[in-house]
Amino acid sequence: MTMKTVDSTLIGGIGYNPLTEQLSVALKSAPSTTYVFKGVTRSTANDFAESTSKGQFFNSNIRGKFPTSKVSS
Repeated sequence: MTMKTVDSTLIGGIGYNPLTEQLSVALKSAPSTTYVFKGVTRSTANDFAESTSKGQFFNSNIRGKFPTSKVSS
């Protein structure tokens, strides 16, 4: 999955796979770790990518709302 750098003080990059509905998020506080959120709809992923405040959207709509796994690179 390709990660895209985003303009955010909290989020370093995001990626989305619509076939598996998995959203990958790299936080700036842990750049070598990617969090994978399962069951994220394309609509939610698009809203996240287009939000003016990625950190606020992440904290309100993604963190703690989906099954999550942590992947270290």
